[in-house]
Amino acid sequence: MVGGQLFNKGFIGQDFLWWIGQVADDSYWRDNVLSGKFESAESIPGWGYRYKVRIFGLHDLGEEVISSENLPWANVMYPVTAGSYLQNSGQTPMIRQGNIVFGFFLDGTARQQPVIMGCLGNNSQTEVGTTIGDNRVTNTTSGKTVCVSGYSQGNQDYSGSSSPTKYDGNMKTEKPTTKEKEKERAKPNPGTALNRFGLPSNRNITPEQQKDIDSARSEAEERNLSKEETDKLIKKRVKAGVAGRVKESNSPRSESTGQPYMEAEATMRQSIADVKRDKVYCEKRVLLKPDNIVESANKAMQTDMDNLVQNIDKSMNALQSYTDAASMTDGLRDLDKMIADSSKRQSKYMKIVMDKCMEYSEKALNKEMTKAVSALPAMERMNFLDVKDGITQNLLSSYNGMTGGQAGLMQGILNKVLNIDSLREQFASMAANDTSSGSDDEKPKGKPKVPMCTSEDMIATVLAVNKTAMEETSNNLISGVDGFLTDAFSNMAGLTGSATNMFNKLGSIKGSLTSALSFENIKMNVFPFEEKPNEAVSDFYTLCSGGGGQEQTSLPSTNAVDKAAGKHVGKIAALGEGAEYIKREAQTAFSEPTKNTPDVDLTQSGGVEVDYLSTSLSQEQREDIMNDSNINIG
Repeated sequence: MVGGQLFNKGFIGQDFLWWIGQVADDSYWRDNVLSGKFESAESIPGWGYRYKVRIFGLHDLGEEVISSENLPWANVMYPVTAGSYLQNSGQTPMIRQGNIVFGFFLDGTARQQPVIMGCLGNNSQTEVGTTIGDNRVTNTTSGKTVCVSGYSQGNQDYSGSSSPTKYDGNMKTEKPTTKEKEKERAKPNPGTALNRFGLPSNRNITPEQQKDIDSARSEAEERNLSKEETDKLIKKRVKAGVAGRVKESNSPRSESTGQPYMEAEATMRQSIADVKRDKVYCEKRVLLKPDNIVESANKAMQTDMDNLVQNIDKSMNALQSYTDAASMTDGLRDLDKMIADSSKRQSKYMKIVMDKCMEYSEKALNKEMTKAVSALPAMERMNFLDVKDGITQNLLSSYNGMTGGQAGLMQGILNKVLNIDSLREQFASMAANDTSSGSDDEKPKGKPKVPMCTSEDMIATVLAVNKTAMEETSNNLISGVDGFLTDAFSNMAGLTGSATNMFNKLGSIKGSLTSALSFENIKMNVFPFEEKPNEAVSDFYTLCSGGGGQEQTSLPSTNAVDKAAGKHVGKIAALGEGAEYIKREAQTAFSEPTKNTPDVDLTQSGGVEVDYLSTSLSQEQREDIMNDSNINIG
């Protein structure tokens, strides 16, 4: 034993042998560490963090002579800051299949006990293969790199949770393509000089670029252009050719080659996670303002719909853009659900408008009744308090009935405004017949933005659809008041005219939407001599830039809502009785617990307290429970 290789007294000095190699297909070593929790160390099929390593110069590059299964096991040398897991203090090695590692042989010239000391970093420009554990590269193969992706397909598929995690933080924002195309679409480094063709001077001209140059030069000769005009034409054609190939390489039509993941030292390279994060940071969040709540609700609807349209635009652009397709979240894939969710938010803001109409109606009714009620005897006024209480309850009940099912109406309005089926066809056609070059000379695609008139029209549509219900509510209230006052005034001469005059004025109350939406019941300055407080400025906020407000040129108008409502009322009247102007989309009701649903007690183990002998259980079920030794029924 003393004479063995591990006790060779000279190997640390003169026989200290370095090596460099590559971690083999993890199909042959990943089971050394289980992917989930376990109780006993004997459950581990292997021995901790050890790796099969193919050492360059000692083993062949492929699987022809020595298979990965027969490669020696390599242990890991940890830094002193990592410990060695005594007292459960240690760090997990981050070695993956395909890593280029280096180290020394613990047994010297026997070269059977390799120890990994470190890894060589993977450069972002290194071309990597997508398979490992095969003969893609052998000792007799030339011109191919041994570098492979950590996500490469090995001899055995992953099972359970052992599969390597693929997350947005290491996904590329550009579609994987050949090395030549990646070089062409990459922007030049800052400060890089351009040649006379407008291309980076530190890059060779590709065959495609040379074809563009030759084609432009031939055209210039045919047109007998001057040297300056020829150079200008060549530069323009080269620029358009590069832009077209870059756009095509990122389109769904192009072939995807290589891995879509970033596995390199370029930590500042933009990833899909950055694109998603930017979207969240720049998305507008609605801020309601109490100063003018109706105007604020109008702006809120416009902001929410603006977000909806931009999300739909991103979803549709996924048919043409790899970046949009890769950065789409699950919420953006279902357009119908996006619209349904937006309709619920829109109905929340629309309820503010409806409540303002209800508030105005009640205030106007009370004001007009003041003179008549003041003429009543004291006993009749006390009785009228019950009438006013009933008026308030009926008014609230009627308007709650209008706003309670408003999400389905708002969804129908959004479907009509957006026309999703037509949008899908348009984008699909654009993706199939795209002939744009993608060059800077083309007009850039504008960012979709919803004008304020759209939200005003939506509010007007809701008011027009509910016009009949609102009028019926007002008529019922007037009838109730009319009946009471008629009885009260029947024995009082000279006051009937006052009541008639009051009823006539109620007609104008119902018809003025501008007055209702501009109605101000509570003032910020209670007393006239008080200074009016400064109004809030922000209508929305974003995580990236804070608060923001609508442009002064696109502020909402109650007059515009009134006019639009009149147009919709006319269209509804033209349809005839029973016709549906806006299709109300069915809404999924929230589930409610039944009387027999057990109570939830979060302080109890298991979270649910069950009455096991409840009468809702059958006799057979009760007997099974009572005979089960694992259940303590108390």
